[in-house]
Amino acid sequence: MDRRDEFDELHRRMADVAVPRDSFGHIPGIGHRVYDAYHDFVTGCADGIASAAEAMAAVAAAVRGVVTEYVASDRSAADALDGVNNDLGNVNIRGVR
Repeated sequence: MDRRDEFDELHRRMADVAVPRDSFGHIPGIGHRVYDAYHDFVTGCADGIASAAEAMAAVAAAVRGVVTEYVASDRSAADALDGVNNDLGNVNIRGVR
């Protein structure tokens, strides 16, 4: 399981622990405010987890892109050096082997 899957699983688990409105009882005048505060908190946490998962996926994709470009650049430099070495293969330069 990669990190994105772990974030997604955490997001699903957050949805599973949400409780219904009547779990806070029926206190006239404040019961709905207690539930609304709880619901806002849980929703904010779930949204934060989803945003973090998306951000981490974007960062991972960017890092993979940079790695790919570095590998390609290193290959290109190695190929160019091989070409120079091959072209100079029959040239004798004093002190260079």
